[in-house]
Amino acid sequence: MNKVTFDRGEMEERIVDIYVSADTLRDGETSIKREETVDTAPNNGPGDQHSVHVQWWRRPSGVAAVCLGLLCVLLLAGIIGLSVYYGVIGHHNSTERNQLQTSNNNLTKERDQLQTSYNTLTKERDQLQTSYNTLTKERDQLQTSYNTLTKERDQLQTSYNTLTKERDQLTNCKQTCPEGWQKFESSWYFLSTETKTWKESREDCLKRGAHLVIINSDKEQEFLFKLKKRVWIGLTDSVSEGTWKWVDGTPLTTPRYWNDNQPDSGDPSGEEDCVEIHKDWIFPLKAWNDMPCYWKLNWICEKVV
Repeated sequence: MNKVTFDRGEMEERIVDIYVSADTLRDGETSIKREETVDTAPNNGPGDQHSVHVQWWRRPSGVAAVCLGLLCVLLLAGIIGLSVYYGVIGHHNSTERNQLQTSNNNLTKERDQLQTSYNTLTKERDQLQTSYNTLTKERDQLQTSYNTLTKERDQLQTSYNTLTKERDQLTNCKQTCPEGWQKFESSWYFLSTETKTWKESREDCLKRGAHLVIINSDKEQEFLFKLKKRVWIGLTDSVSEGTWKWVDGTPLTTPRYWNDNQPDSGDPSGEEDCVEIHKDWIFPLKAWNDMPCYWKLNWICEKVV
C-alpha cells in the first residue's frame, strides 16, 4: 500500500491504494484498486477544487509490477511454445523412429531372404559343379575309350589289309609261282630241301633267276626264322675281312640281328666269312651266326616281285 498526503489548509488526507496481487500478475493482468480525485476545500467550491489524478504506471512499483507481469506472460508463452514445439518434435521423432524401425525390419527381412537365396544358389552351384566335374570325367573316359577303340580299329584294319594282300599274293602265287616258292610281302622265297656250301647255294639261286636272301626288315627276319631251318643268307665278308656285304654289293646296315658275341670267327681256321640263320636260338631278331663258308646247309633264295 502506498500513501499520498496533501497538506494545504484544510486539505484532507486521501489515500490511493494500488493492490497488485501475485495471481493477477500470473494471469498477465493488473488490478487497480482505486483511483481517486482529492478535494482540497470542504465546500467543494469551483475555485477551490484541485483535481489530482494519480497515474500508477508512472510509479516505480507499478512499472516493476507491469514488467513482472509481462515477463510472466512471456515466460508462460515460451513454456507453452516449447511444450508445443517439443511435442511436435517428439511426435515427429517418434514417427521417424517408427518409420526407421519399420525400414530396418524390412531391410533385415530382405537381407535374410537374400542370404537364404544366396545359400540356395551356392548349393545349386556346388551341385552343378559336381555334376560338371562328373560329366567331364566321364567324357574324358569315353574319349580315352574312343581313342583306344579307334586305335584298335586301325590296327585291325591294317591287319585286315595285310591279310587281304597276303591272300591275294598267295592266290596269285599259286597261279604264277614255281613249285616250292613262298610269297611274303613283295618277294618270293625258295627254301631248299638239300644242303650245299655257301658258294654252291648262291650259284643255285642265280640259276633260279634269284639271289641268296637279303634281309631288309624285322618282319622278313621273323618270317625266315619261323622256317625252322639252319639256312645260308646272302651276307659275307669274304672279300674284305670284317666288312660285311650283301650279295648285291650293298653294305650291311642292320647289324642288330647278330646273336650275342657274334660274329666271332670262332673256327680254328679263323675263316668264318659266311652268315646263317640258326634255328635253335631263342630270339628271331638275334639269330645270325658267322660260319665257315665250306659248311653245307640249307639255303633260301629270294626273288623280288
